[in-house]
Amino acid sequence: FIVQIKRFLSMRLFLLVALLSACAFARRQTLNLHNERRPYFIVSAFGLLQGGSITISLSKFSTLGDIKAVGFSVHRSSEESTQYNLNQNQYQCFISSAAAADENTALIPLDFQTGTFEAPLNNITAATIVFPGEVDGNTDNSTVMVVSVDTRDLEDIYTVAFHICSLDATRPATVDMILNVVELNPGPEYLGAGVSALPTVYFVMSAVFGLLTAAWIVVLRRCKDSPNLNKVHWLMLVLVICKFLSLLFHAIDYHYISINGVPMEGWAIPYYIFYFSRGILLFVTVLLIGAGFGFIKHALSDREKKLIIFVLSLQVVSNVSFIVLEESSEGSSQRTTWRSVGLLVDLACCAAILFPVIWSIRHLRESSQIDGKAQISLQKLRLFRRFYVMVLAFIYSTRIVVYLIESTIPFRYTWTAALLDELITVAFYLATGIMFSPQPDNEYFQLPPPEEEEAVPLNDIVTTTGATEGLRNVKSEVRETTLRNYRKSQQQPRPVLEDSD
Repeated sequence: FIVQIKRFLSMRLFLLVALLSACAFARRQTLNLHNERRPYFIVSAFGLLQGGSITISLSKFSTLGDIKAVGFSVHRSSEESTQYNLNQNQYQCFISSAAAADENTALIPLDFQTGTFEAPLNNITAATIVFPGEVDGNTDNSTVMVVSVDTRDLEDIYTVAFHICSLDATRPATVDMILNVVELNPGPEYLGAGVSALPTVYFVMSAVFGLLTAAWIVVLRRCKDSPNLNKVHWLMLVLVICKFLSLLFHAIDYHYISINGVPMEGWAIPYYIFYFSRGILLFVTVLLIGAGFGFIKHALSDREKKLIIFVLSLQVVSNVSFIVLEESSEGSSQRTTWRSVGLLVDLACCAAILFPVIWSIRHLRESSQIDGKAQISLQKLRLFRRFYVMVLAFIYSTRIVVYLIESTIPFRYTWTAALLDELITVAFYLATGIMFSPQPDNEYFQLPPPEEEEAVPLNDIVTTTGATEGLRNVKSEVRETTLRNYRKSQQQPRPVLEDSD
């Protein structure tokens, strides 16, 4: 089974490298749209500080079909609230709707014959929008739009969306164009106001996981002769190493994006490889621990093997979706699809890893009813119940609580959601390592040898049927009676023999 997993991972790793080789590795927003027919899509969502700007340049613009209006809208709000407002107005032409315009929204139509900006339908009071002409200095034929913030009280997340309004909804018009978007804050700083601290966060957390890696190596060296040490503990070491390296390369990747606007290919590829490995190893480790491999049994059942292969396949899809999201531009059509796919697959993986823990708890509950194993089984039952609650808390915190915090806190502090996510992960790794430590004095590691595991004397097994009802195991009763008489004879005082002269 281990050989099958190695082959599976090596094949998927090859596919990952091939995928990364095909990626453009450009973080500056560049959208090459062909036959685009979506009613709207978000081009940019960026936290602007005083002196910051979003520059959008348009080229190779053409249309096909009956178009009512096309253009951009600029919103001073978070991406989530903007998405909600756009969904509310998706059945009307947002770009020409007077009701959609307010002091925090600007509507900038395009001349769909020439692909140049027209005069805004309204003037947003939250930001400055200018059109520095790029065609022979003619500002009336501009293909460049700049959204900037001049005062500190107007700092916020600004979202730019593109809209296509067709005359006939049953026959949507299409648009071809190339959009180049440059998002910049003073510094220069190419990361938004809420995420500019991420390089520091990931550097610090990589150092924390580096310390955890060193500590776990020390534990394994001290317990190298311990009977409690098994393959899962070495797998946990590889997992922590991959987590440490993925965070380190992620921090370096973000650092170069911050100062150059684009990642360096030499740092991005190792990050994705270690992120891919870490994601798979995390779920495999939790599955093996939950199944009790090396803790309450020595082999996996066919059901558990099939579940592991199933989760590994889902993790490949989940990691590929993450890479596509990281490498695709904000407004690309594949981004929405892969975001939905990644979310559903990740939730399916989180649900699947709970099944082995539930099976182990059921097995230990049944084993605790056997007198010879009651105490050990009850100890392990409490351990796996604790681990089940801990896995649930980890999933709930990293998938739901972190998202809620990121959506509600001020835009300047959205980086704290990433910090909280990593701190929760540290706590989960640390608690799992303590609970399943290979220390010789760990009371939960009273695992019997394979030949004695679940051993029951065959002579003591009597199957009760209609023909055997009322029968007794005479051989077993005779053995018990003999053993009882022997113990009594050992307890009686022996007669003292007197010496004869």
